[in-house]
Amino acid sequence: MTYRKRSVPNLVTHSLARRLQTLIGLAALLPTGLVWAHAGPLDENGGHYDGQSYHCHMPDCEMPDSFLRSGQDSFFFDPDSRDKFFNEIDWDYKRDYDGDCQSTRHEILVITSRAPVSYTNPRNCEVRLGEWFDEYTGETFTVAAQIDIDHVIPLRYAHNQGGDAWPPEKKLMFANDPVNIMLTERSEIRRKNERGPSRYLPREEYQCDYVRQWQAIAEKYDLRLANADRNRITVILRECAE
Repeated sequence: MTYRKRSVPNLVTHSLARRLQTLIGLAALLPTGLVWAHAGPLDENGGHYDGQSYHCHMPDCEMPDSFLRSGQDSFFFDPDSRDKFFNEIDWDYKRDYDGDCQSTRHEILVITSRAPVSYTNPRNCEVRLGEWFDEYTGETFTVAAQIDIDHVIPLRYAHNQGGDAWPPEKKLMFANDPVNIMLTERSEIRRKNERGPSRYLPREEYQCDYVRQWQAIAEKYDLRLANADRNRITVILRECAE
């Protein structure tokens, strides 16, 4: 596949830079002192993280190696072995963190809409209508229910690649960071299915920006990417620069 050439040699192109600039206001809303409560639901392993520890509550529950590692994973380590320890509550982006009754999704919907938004209730908690351009598919949507949050680097992916050992505050910041959030069609989220760039890419016109986002987010959070994804990003960026 030939990737569309980009004339801007910076980390992000003008289109992506404009999007990040638009989201600066939302980034200011992110909580700086997130309060972590005792985890509720159990993960598939039958336990849960609680701060910088892990608690087992079911028979045959295993302890993760999250707090025993002293460095990055070896080349031969299988990240999927951590999958059963993933718990969505550790990476919660559905709460109202700034007290205005809007979750992160609705904050994003408001700030990225190309048209004035309307709400489902007088308190303006949930967005109903607006206008959003889906970078992944190239489609435009006017009904908020048709699109949803996609994390550029999926939460489960980050967990499996070493994010399981992050402190609770870092997990929540990653899950609510507007730089790691896109709005896209729900069916496209299912098609991506938490895959990295070696197994999923958006429309061709957005692929250069997309892998730049992956690279920038991974660097920001010091997250090691799977070898196949890192190699695919390298190839795509090389072709984008030609």
